Formats: sequence, structure tokens, C-alpha cells
Amino acid sequence: MSRFLEYLFKEWFRQVGEALLLAFLVTTFLFTTVGVVGSSMNPTLLNGERVFVPKYETWLVRFGLMQWRRGEVAIVKPPEGTPNAVAQFPVLGFQFRAFFIKRIIGLPGDEVSLRDGVVYVNGQPLNELHITASLQPYPDSYPMVCYRDGRLTALITQQQVRFTPELLPDYLKPTLRMLVPPSEEDLARSRLGEHCFTSALRLEPGYYFVMGDNRTFGGSEDSRTFGPVPTSAIAGRANAVWWPLGRIRALPVPEGFRALEK
Repeated sequence: MSRFLEYLFKEWFRQVGEALLLAFLVTTFLFTTVGVVGSSMNPTLLNGERVFVPKYETWLVRFGLMQWRRGEVAIVKPPEGTPNAVAQFPVLGFQFRAFFIKRIIGLPGDEVSLRDGVVYVNGQPLNELHITASLQPYPDSYPMVCYRDGRLTALITQQQVRFTPELLPDYLKPTLRMLVPPSEEDLARSRLGEHCFTSALRLEPGYYFVMGDNRTFGGSEDSRTFGPVPTSAIAGRANAVWWPLGRIRALPVPEGFRALEK
């Protein structure tokens, strides 16, 4: 009897192990699903919906066989130290750095800025009818910088949080490297006193600028808060909503982003 029970336990552990291995391989290399938490992607994605993520695309990107596109909805791991990026695991209670769901706005090499609520990519205004048809974006401008006597004195991020270069958190140091140099006119004005203005970021190789679709005040914590993210921080692309069943739909690239490719 004891040998029989031992056999049953071994067979059970073998089957469980095989199931776990299969689940790991599927979610790592084939596909996974991610739940939407919060309202940062309203009106495109709603709290409680679940999106389908083809994981094989992540590996194709890492091997240089494809590239993420502007306008795609990405699953993003924010940099360590990002405000409000720490979540608590249910029941067990330990903390972890949660993934965010954001839209890719700028690709490596792009110049990105936000002026009075309008996003500019390589100098072109981005038509975001997929957002503006449902909500009125907050007239935000990013990145805001201040200069005095030709030297940078402050970087002002989302919601008017001001950082001096000396006290810049580690997660914002890449942003500092990507700031577009000030014009001669802005430098001249800085010699009359501290001069603050909207600059732009020129994304380094391997970095992406991401934003949530909810552009109301405080609606999304994104690259305006934690800066551009490296390729390694993008865990995949959400290509469809599969739950609830009554809201199944694809997540295509909005037409405004397609216009930038022409």
C-alpha cells in the first residue's frame, strides 16, 4: 500500500511539474494575458479588462528581427524608483514593481515633446483623435527645463515636480542625457535671470517614449514622470482585448500614428 501511495505521489508531482513547465514555456515564448488595473489607458482600455500579449514578438525584437511601432500598446516595466510603481501581491503581501500598460509614442532616434496638450514627434503634431473624441487632454507641456546663465538649473516633470540636476533621481538621468540643447535665444534669456521653457527629448538608441491615453490631469503616470524606457523594459505588445467577452476587440495602431510613417 505504501509503495502504491508513493507511486501516486510521484505521478502527481510529475504531472504538476510538467504542467508548470508547459505553462512557463507558453507564457514566456508564445503568449500571455495581462489585466488592466486603473484608468491610465482610458478611453482605449477600461479597468478590469484583460489583453492578449503575443510573447514571441518580444523575442523577435530582442533578436533584432522586428521593432516596436509608434502607436502600439505596450506592457512596460517602469524604472526602479518610479513613484507609485510598487504593488503588493495579493494574500502573500510582498511588494513588487508592477507592469504598466502604455502606448508607444516615440521610437529610438525620434524627437518628442508635448506642448499645451499636443504631442509632437519629429516636429509634427500627432493627431490623437482616438483620445480627443472622448476626452479633453490637460494642456500639459513636457519636458519643461530651466536655465540660468546658460546652465541647466531644473528639470520639471509631470504635474510640475521640479528636480535640480544635482538631486535628480537615477531613473531620470537618461532623460537628462536626451534633452535637446537650448537655442541661442533661450540661452540669451537665461543670462537675464532663470528662464523656463518647453524643450524636447531626442531619444537615444534603444529607448522609447510611452504615454497613457488618459491625458486628463493626473490621468497617467508615464514617460513624463519616469522618462524614456529601454527596449528591455517592454515586455510585449497588447494586440487585443479578450475579456470580458462582450468587449472583445482588436487594438490597432491609431490612424494618427500611421500618418507619421508617411
